[in-house]
Amino acid sequence: MRTVICLLLVAFCLAASPAPAQIGFRQLTSTHPVAVQAGTKRTIQVRSNYTLDGTYKVLFDRPGIVMRFAEPKPKPAPRRGRTSPGTPFQFEIEVPADQLPGVYEFRVATRKAVSSVGQLLVTPYPVVEEKQGDNGSPAAGQHVPVPSAVCGTCERNEDVDFYLFEGSKGQEITIQIYAQRVTDRLHNMVVRGPSIYLMDPILTLYGPSGQVVAQNDNFFGGDALIHVTLPETGVYALEVRDTRYAGNPRYTYCVEITNEPVVLLPYPMAVSRSEPVELALIGYALPQGARGSIVADELKELPTGWHRIRLQLGERKTNPVWLRVSEHGEITEAEPNDTPAQASLLESLPMGVTGRMDKPEDMDCYAFRAEKGRYYRFETEAARYGSAIDTVLEILDEKGRVLARTDDFARSKDSRLYWQAPRAGTFYVAVRDLHGRTGPRMVYHLTVTPSGPDFELHGEYYYAFLAPGTRMIWFARIERFCGFNGPVEIGIDGLPEGVRLVPTRIPAGMNHCSLILEASPEAKIDASLVRVWGRATVKGPDGKERVIKKYGHVTCEQQSSGGGQARYPINTQIVGITEPLDLKAVVATPEEITLRPGEKAEITVRIERAEGFTAPVTLDVQFKYFSSVLGDQLPPGVRMAAGSQTRLTGKQLEGKIVLECTGNAVEVERLPIAVLARVPITFSITTNYASNPIYLTVKKQ
Repeated sequence: MRTVICLLLVAFCLAASPAPAQIGFRQLTSTHPVAVQAGTKRTIQVRSNYTLDGTYKVLFDRPGIVMRFAEPKPKPAPRRGRTSPGTPFQFEIEVPADQLPGVYEFRVATRKAVSSVGQLLVTPYPVVEEKQGDNGSPAAGQHVPVPSAVCGTCERNEDVDFYLFEGSKGQEITIQIYAQRVTDRLHNMVVRGPSIYLMDPILTLYGPSGQVVAQNDNFFGGDALIHVTLPETGVYALEVRDTRYAGNPRYTYCVEITNEPVVLLPYPMAVSRSEPVELALIGYALPQGARGSIVADELKELPTGWHRIRLQLGERKTNPVWLRVSEHGEITEAEPNDTPAQASLLESLPMGVTGRMDKPEDMDCYAFRAEKGRYYRFETEAARYGSAIDTVLEILDEKGRVLARTDDFARSKDSRLYWQAPRAGTFYVAVRDLHGRTGPRMVYHLTVTPSGPDFELHGEYYYAFLAPGTRMIWFARIERFCGFNGPVEIGIDGLPEGVRLVPTRIPAGMNHCSLILEASPEAKIDASLVRVWGRATVKGPDGKERVIKKYGHVTCEQQSSGGGQARYPINTQIVGITEPLDLKAVVATPEEITLRPGEKAEITVRIERAEGFTAPVTLDVQFKYFSSVLGDQLPPGVRMAAGSQTRLTGKQLEGKIVLECTGNAVEVERLPIAVLARVPITFSITTNYASNPIYLTVKKQ
């Protein structure tokens, strides 16, 4: 049986391998050097599985950085398999002197397609590139200054890199590696097998006498950090390798070596706009009792939410840290608060609390007064903003009985819980670490808010490109909370000029819809970063109607061994207008359909192929990955029926989709849907085209 499956997979791969005319999105595989010092210009290489010829724009998730394509002549980049490092392309990059250090996402726009996510670190330190040749032992190690940002690659199995620096007795040195943090959003990071994915770095520091002075494996997720007070004066050797001795040309990294103060977290993690406070600083090489501050005028200018800012520390600024600016009251925990009887009272909701796990198996309890039948929202924000804690939230009664519990959400180790009070009275929210750990970095921020009907927006809207006069399709879905069942209008901010979203909304009784993008025939080649949003009118905690707008959570595709896919949170969505693609048109008729239970409707679909393009095209009304439905647009109770002709091969230009309606279908009025036309690029990647909108009405009778 396994042999048969393997043969089928091979056949599928061969069928899906791209002919020269087939156009897919650009899969970025690495950046080298992966760091650039603020205030400098330099040349870097971005590797891609497909050519980046025709690049005219590079877009970053935050403003400031300028990056330009610098290849002097066309360069082909054929895809050579999942483990290929890709073809290098030169870019000139300029980083302003005031650019905040940190990891940035970028997208490349070419005249043919847009790219997956690339990652770049902006560092405050001079960048040193790993030397060519052997550096696999202390004797062959490369001398680097302090401070510096050393950019290298763990390019092959059993690769070990050594870097040497001068140190003095009593000197405080902090060393951290950016490896997973500068590759975790890349589309295709599989090296070999399911267990060899991202680099898992380990740092080992050897003293002048050859003894191990310090070692660390995991600190920021899989990335390591060492802080040490040097025991003697002399030359120190830093060893960099993968814990599994794995290696690949895509295992790029940057090691920052510094003797300067490094701030990891402020305490508290949030401040009220009306009451700015000084913040204790958690980190290394800091003065005892170090406190940072933010200028009141600067605080007033920041919108509500999380920001990466530099705090004032004496006469200097710290490295950027995450800080939440709140419109409501903020307090810090007061120990002891380990039981409901010791809980601090949150007197006026909404309110925010910053706390910390001060001892093993610590649990922090906070009391709040609830009204019968009212919904409340509890959320911890910690791991997303540099904390080491993996929070668990629990709602307790006065006897300590658990009424509700939650752990992770939104692909993070933070927690969120919606809860409806069964009666009026005092209840308790408890925060603890899943593993009962303690330490300076086990800090969290908890927000308790009276809530009402609410939703979150998710979907398949990672990237899109379309030629003038054509269409593409994304898919949105919502998660409803606190009894919300109303309609949600869906929109997109920042579309390139000449591209529009067909007006749509998710009706009551549904949780998903399609997003049909149309480019006018006159649209010019361009690309922009966009944001999908949902908007609804709901009743607030006070019973009054209010409008809420939520931006969509964005995830990227990540290929895994065997053709599987995973999802990882990212910051960017991109839409590009390109030169003509493989399909010049997808036309569906009729444009209006009305269905009742037991009825069927036939949609005729005709495609127009580009000259010479004869690869298979698959028609569908759902976005699927094998049997998994990743995106849907049909109302519950409506489905694609037997008799549909969905595979167009060779010179075939016409197929059909048959829709059927069951007795439990949800009623909708002129819901815009489209036929999805998919062109395979690889085993698991397709370029998705869309037909003109079809307005679907479903009636019970």
